[in-house]
This record gives sequence, C-alpha cells and structure tokens, in this order.
Amino acid sequence: MVAFYIRLSRQDDDFDEAKRQSNSVENQRRLLKEYFEESPELRQEDSCEFIDDGFSGTNFQRPAFQQMLSLIKKRTVNTVIVKDFSRFGRNYVECADYLEKLFPFLGTRFISILDNYDSGRQEDSGIDFAMKNIVNSFYSQDLSRKVTSTFDLKRENGEFFFGAPFGYLKDEIHPGKILIDPKAAAVVRRIFTLACEGWKSCDIAKILNCEGVPTVAAYNRENKIKGKSGASKNSDFAAWTGTKVASILKNEVYSGTYISQKRKRMVAGSKKSSPVANPFKIPDNHPAIVNPEEFSKAQEIFTKRAEPPKSRRYQLKSKVYCGNCGYAMTYQDNVHEECFFRCSHSGETGLRTGCPEERFPEELLNEAVFRRLRQWMMFLNAAIGHAEEAERSRQECLRLLEEESAELRHSLDDLESAKLSLYESYCVGEISREKLFEEKESMSKELDSLKNSLATIHEKESRLRTLRNRYKPELDDMLESVRLYENEPHLTCKMAEVFVDRVIIYNKWQIEIEWKSEETVRRAISE
Repeated sequence: MVAFYIRLSRQDDDFDEAKRQSNSVENQRRLLKEYFEESPELRQEDSCEFIDDGFSGTNFQRPAFQQMLSLIKKRTVNTVIVKDFSRFGRNYVECADYLEKLFPFLGTRFISILDNYDSGRQEDSGIDFAMKNIVNSFYSQDLSRKVTSTFDLKRENGEFFFGAPFGYLKDEIHPGKILIDPKAAAVVRRIFTLACEGWKSCDIAKILNCEGVPTVAAYNRENKIKGKSGASKNSDFAAWTGTKVASILKNEVYSGTYISQKRKRMVAGSKKSSPVANPFKIPDNHPAIVNPEEFSKAQEIFTKRAEPPKSRRYQLKSKVYCGNCGYAMTYQDNVHEECFFRCSHSGETGLRTGCPEERFPEELLNEAVFRRLRQWMMFLNAAIGHAEEAERSRQECLRLLEEESAELRHSLDDLESAKLSLYESYCVGEISREKLFEEKESMSKELDSLKNSLATIHEKESRLRTLRNRYKPELDDMLESVRLYENEPHLTCKMAEVFVDRVIIYNKWQIEIEWKSEETVRRAISE
C-alpha cells in the first residue's frame, strides 16, 4: 500500500498568500495524487492518506504520522510519498533515523517529489537528503527563535497578542492594548462584589442565572467578539457555573495586572505544558475593572474554602452525559455508600432544566455498559469478518480477471503474429490477393472482438480496485482490541477508554452509548 503523508504547520500561516496556497493540504494532496497516477509501478497499488493539520515538524509525535508508522511496522504500507522533506519533518536527527535506518530496515520506499528523491533509486545519494534536512532543521530553529523573541518583546511591552479577556475589548487604534467593555465589565464587578460579600462561587452562578445574565460565550456570540470563548457552540442550557465564576475571580487581569506565561511547554514542539511557579506580570498595565483591594479581599474569601478531594480513577470518567441538557454528569465518590452519577446542572445553575433528578448507581451503569459492550464486540467481530470476506472475494475476482486478461493478451499476440505470417505468405506467392484480404478481414474482426473483451476486463478491474475497503487498517486495529479484551469479566478503565466515546443517560430505562470509530465501522460495512 502507498501512503500519502501531508503536514501543515500553524507556522505556515505566517507566510504570504502564495506560500500558504503552495503548502495547503489541498495542494499537497493534488501533487501527491498526480505523481501516484502518473507512475505505472505505483498506481497499481492501493493508496491511503494521512494528514497532520496544524502540527509542528520539529517532532514526530503527530497522530496521523504515528498511525502511518504503525501500518509501516505491520508491513501494510510499503511506500511513503511526501511533497518535500520539510513536510515529513524538520528535525535532522530524527529524520535521518527514519529515512536511513528504520525505513530501509522495514523495506519501506520513501519518495520526496519536489526534492526529486526516491530511496528506491540506487543513484539517489543520501548527501542531498542530509543537507536539505540540516537546512530544514536550522530553519525551524531560527523560525522558533524569531517567533519567541517577537512574543517576548510584546510581553515586555504589556501587549495582548492573544484574545482580550471577558470584560475588555481590543483597542483598534493602539494594537496590543485593551479597553474596558462597559457592559461586560459590569458583570465582572458584580461577581467580585458578591464574592466580597461572602457568596460562594456556585451561589454567585445561581444569582447570575436567575437574573438572566448571558454567559461569556453567549455574550461574545451576541456581540460578535472573536476568541476562544466565542467559539463555544450554542446550547439551550448554557449557564453560569461555579467553575466559570471562579475562573474570573482568580484572574489578576481584572485588577489591571498584565499576566502571561502561566504555563510552559515541557519540550520544544510538544503540546504538553506545565504550570509556571512565577508567571510574567506587569502591574498597572491597563485599566482595572476592580481595584487591587477588592481583588485581594475576594481572593482571601475565595482561597479559604478547601478544595474537594480528588476523585479516584473510575471506569466511565468524563464519559457520562445528561441526555436532556447535554452537560457531563457529576460523579459522587462515596467511601461508605455506593458511588453514583447525577446531573447537577440544575442545582449548580439554579435553572429548571428538566434534567433527571435521580441518582444512577455506578455499579449498575458499569454492568449495563459492559453488557452493551459485549454485544458491540460481537457486532465488530461479525462486521470485520464480513469486510474481510468481501476483501477476499474482491481479491479472488481480481485474480481471475488478471488470468483472463493474460489469456486475451496472449491470444492478441498470436493473432498479430498470424496476420504478419499471412502477409509474408502473400509476398512469396503462397496465397492470392483475394485470400489475403479475406483472411485479413476475418482476423481484424477477431482482433477487435479480443480488444473489446480486454477493455471490458480492464474496466471491471478498475471498478474492483476502487472498491477496496479504505478502512481496513482501522478495522484491523479494532479487531486487535476486541481480541485483547473479549475475555474480560467486567468493565475496566482501559476497555472504556478504547471502546466508549460517550454514555448518554435520559432516565434509568433509556441509556444511549456512542462507540469510538462507530461511523468508520458503518462506512466500512457499506463499502
């Protein structure tokens, strides 16, 4: 199988329009497909596509790349095609490990189109590859330094190069500065006032909901304010919660303090980050919504409340949702009583949402999910078996068509030879002119018939090749998971993580389960 690997980094957005278009996913896909279709030795094979959109080339911890690598190790993928070396990666050392050690060891062919590099050609030297990857590596490091230094300079000047916090608006005249948004700032002041009066964050949330105050996301949508909060989807049950109120109370930006670098990436190029003990701060950087005394008083009251103990690791963690409001259900971990799930959205917001009020015992829910999971595993076994049988049938049909095609080509060659012999017989006077034309016309008709038959077979072969199941690698991974967990006596955390996407509870009689990769299975069966 041939793998098309496509990568687009967020840094690509910093280039001009022509460069962005050149690096776009669609442009890379078009280039790879054209190369594939124009190559006689490649186009006979199956192909698949792997796309990492928005991932840095400085490391190889990218989801699509790791998925492709797993298929390479299983010998499912034997050829990888990329637009150029920089799309594959910008870390010279790691690129060299893959292209000079791992891929040759696994027998994987690597093609970089714009670099005119093909590991399958003996004349292609590794020197060009090495030099280009060194350049890519230094380019990435240089770009990272430039971006970091730009952010550091903006940070030192107290500029908001990220979105304006709720309560503020970006200053259109002075880029990087923020102005108070009077309407939103009134909500922030009310939250701090209530906190200073001793109200808990969850009680403040109920008060705001009863007064009909729009949430941050709802306010940003209504006023067409761009940013993270504005991207939240609309919901009939969107409301203030204690967590949302607490995030405002803890934010020093409302006292006029500029704060940045709250978290730091653990490794360059990685998405994982850790909290910073002493984030960067500039006091009195912008107009304050609350004065420092109010902010300090709110913190004293807020931080006095003890944080709830951390819950244990349970099977359906972060997977159980209310079918009415769509919010995650709360898990109650009890030591002396049974643990349970319940929808606390109504209680936390003070709104009548119509959500079920009963408790759903964890043990019973786990048993119900486990029973459904066993059924889902049986369905997966049958579905994958059906897909495998269809693939075997397709391969057998292709084999028979190839045999028939070979016979027809052999017959064509024999007939062409017979035509040539016929003409030679005429030239030496063995047959008459009339006999020549008579035999030639008969042979031409037979040749046309054979060519039509061959064209029909090629058309059938083409249809069968396009009917290949594109989801076979994913189905193989699912089957491996089924084999691994099919003998488990009860639901485990790992099983839930592998198979369960969401558990939606409407009432104790109606529970809906959304399985991971369910749509992939349906499409695979339909194909």
